[in-house]
Amino acid sequence: MFKLRKLALASLTLAHHLGGCAEIPASPAGSQERFFSAWTVSQNIAEKAPALSNHTVRMIVRPSIDGASLRIKLENTVAPAPVVFSAAYIGVLDKGAAIIPGTNKALKFNGQTALTLAAGASVYSDPLEFPVKAFQRLAVSLDVTEASAVATHSLGLATNYYAPGMHAGEASGEGFSPVPPNAQGIKAFPFYWITAVDVKSSTNKGTIVAIGDSITDGRCSTATDNGRGEVLPDLYQRWTDILARRLAALPSSYPKAVANEGIAGNRILAAGVTGPSALERLERDVLDRAGLTHVIFFEGTNDIFRGATPTQVIDGSRQIIERVHAKGAKIIGVTAIPRGRPEGASGTGLSTIQEQYRHEFNDWIRTRAGFDGVIDFDAVMAGGGKSPTGAEITRPAYTCDFVHPNAAGYKALGESIDLQLFQ
Repeated sequence: MFKLRKLALASLTLAHHLGGCAEIPASPAGSQERFFSAWTVSQNIAEKAPALSNHTVRMIVRPSIDGASLRIKLENTVAPAPVVFSAAYIGVLDKGAAIIPGTNKALKFNGQTALTLAAGASVYSDPLEFPVKAFQRLAVSLDVTEASAVATHSLGLATNYYAPGMHAGEASGEGFSPVPPNAQGIKAFPFYWITAVDVKSSTNKGTIVAIGDSITDGRCSTATDNGRGEVLPDLYQRWTDILARRLAALPSSYPKAVANEGIAGNRILAAGVTGPSALERLERDVLDRAGLTHVIFFEGTNDIFRGATPTQVIDGSRQIIERVHAKGAKIIGVTAIPRGRPEGASGTGLSTIQEQYRHEFNDWIRTRAGFDGVIDFDAVMAGGGKSPTGAEITRPAYTCDFVHPNAAGYKALGESIDLQLFQ
């Protein structure tokens, strides 16, 4: 388990000096522009298919704020082998894989167009002047010279593309096919290599990073027939998407950049087949995000379901609270939602003792944790009665499988958040 290390006094002094946000550097004279992470995903597993050497991949991103310039972050952190890129471009998406002509611009990395990322490595592109509009979809195209494994975020829920040959600099979508939608055995529509789009803004006040599991990642958010039908991409119906749209309508005194760092199956304490634990990835996925001012922490249900005690889950949560506060950011805790199953429903819900643990954990979040605010998703989702084990069941209108919300449930979660938490 990760053990919190004491930070040097100088680091704490710096965080205080920067007004509660150590990630935002002092602006140069005459400029108030800063970078904010406006779109993100978390890498969780490496895949071997499809074979992408001598191919172009075109990843579709959707920043949450306006700006006049940007940079992207590429990661190879979960892959066991290097990847070689010969070129990278970004443009405004038109239809399918096509880019609006005249908008596709070359990205460079330390002044170079080509890039080799070792296993475990990551890199930011050089800043690029590029007009960004909030919620406008952009296409990041990468010419992949050599790759034996693909560093992936599995549950992307966006249609991404690939094509044989080197076509990153071309606006045409001809020859591109959708990336295979299956990841980890489910329809997930994964992202390859790209993990962040940072947008430079003179008006935005901060970045809100949500770290969580599949309910933050968006499982069931786009599933038809209340979770029993087809999973659809490109709908942007996660609770973080709802939050971003609500923040966009507020005065400029509120932070507008929202970064989603959910990984389906994630736990606070232990890594699993779906990726690193929250403690292991906190620095990479949260504390290093540009312009960080607020963290929304929504984890713990998978730890309890997999056998952790409230003491263990609370201890891990305390470490995360301390590390976020040491960074100079605020952290908002989220209660664990019901996970009971009705009589006759398939699958396994929380046992009697696990339900007791969930209530103990939620009571700690609400009353003793030391969060800077609390979002009570448990109260939003409860109301479906009791399971045979006595565990609370999510209200039927809001759930797809008695674990994850459906589209209506995600909408209710996003709309329930008190926006003054971010003022």
